[in-house]
Amino acid sequence: MDLSDPTPTDERREQIVGELAEWMHVAAREAQRRLLDAETTDDFVKLTASLAKLARGVRQSILIHRKLEAERLDAASRAENAAVRAEAGSEMVPRHFKRVRIRTAITRHVWNELEDEEEAELIRDDLNARLDEMEGDDDFLDTPIDDLIAGLCRDLGFDPPPPIAASRPAGTAGAEPMAERAGSARASPALHAPNTS
Repeated sequence: MDLSDPTPTDERREQIVGELAEWMHVAAREAQRRLLDAETTDDFVKLTASLAKLARGVRQSILIHRKLEAERLDAASRAENAAVRAEAGSEMVPRHFKRVRIRTAITRHVWNELEDEEEAELIRDDLNARLDEMEGDDDFLDTPIDDLIAGLCRDLGFDPPPPIAASRPAGTAGAEPMAERAGSARASPALHAPNTS
């Protein structure tokens, strides 16, 4: 069932209020007809008072119906938003971690090909924008990281680096090669600026 669908109780409550508004509206139309046909001042005054009460009842019923509907939809919206936040939160950390790995690999690969700070700034902004879009893709976590890195490098105009696993010497799967650490220390500050996006 869709979250915006009413529960049986909500549905019946709104139905009752809606029916009351319709009945009073019918009665108000009849009161108006009789008012126009009134032959005495006393009848006219009584029918005018009845019509005013009925009109007020119709307005109140409509307002109550609108309030009940708004409360139901608001509760459904809050529940749906909470579910979306919970689902997004469960993937947020691995998505961010994978994004950082991709960004680090690319910046280390292309830093020595950049000519100046201005070019590094442009590449950084372009890379961040592409990562923003890529990170939101449904298949981001399922796509191999080497494929994502290679595709981004090509999009940025660079040859892709060797696969991450192939670039690490045997026995250093959990450690960063010395050459990479040395290279990252010389990398452009603009390209390695912290990404807060």
